[in-house]
Amino acid sequence: MPKKGLNRDLIIDAALQLVEKGGPTACSMRELADALEVKAASLYNHISGMDDLMGQVGLRAAQMRAKAQLEAIRGKTRLDALLALAEAYHTFAMEHPHLDRTIMGLQRHFSPVLPQAGKVTMEPILQVLGGYNLSDDAKIHWQRILRSVMHGFCVHEHIGGFSHSPLPVSDSYRLAIRCIHDGLTQAESI
Repeated sequence: MPKKGLNRDLIIDAALQLVEKGGPTACSMRELADALEVKAASLYNHISGMDDLMGQVGLRAAQMRAKAQLEAIRGKTRLDALLALAEAYHTFAMEHPHLDRTIMGLQRHFSPVLPQAGKVTMEPILQVLGGYNLSDDAKIHWQRILRSVMHGFCVHEHIGGFSHSPLPVSDSYRLAIRCIHDGLTQAESI
């Protein structure tokens, strides 16, 4: 019989906290059961296994990041919105590196939540790109470019790849995003 009060959301929340502290490998069924003070077998009344659990943690993390981005871009358009979106993405990646990696891991594991996580991830980006006069196909291309620049920059920064110069990394990041804006503006005239 399931422990009273134990539910799927509680389990996902606890798993998210374990991943936040130590990364995906810090979250095993045993560790999760210990954190929730239940037997590991009790977890299976609410989740089907680690793949299910990590998919839900990745989805929850993607929702957290998207929420921060949507709040950051509220009332902004074009370059201001683009910079706010990128800053919110960067802040999330730097403050929650394990959750950021978990989001990206959804693609590697072909998780069933991937379509939902993809939609959540693209929502704030497409909202910003909606401020530019682009075709639907162009928006898809540009969201891929923007996501690649933001993610690649954050990963490179996180591993210390920009430590060889005293110039502020934040200046380089904003310059990259301004280049995206310039490309978007040029794409409008095509």
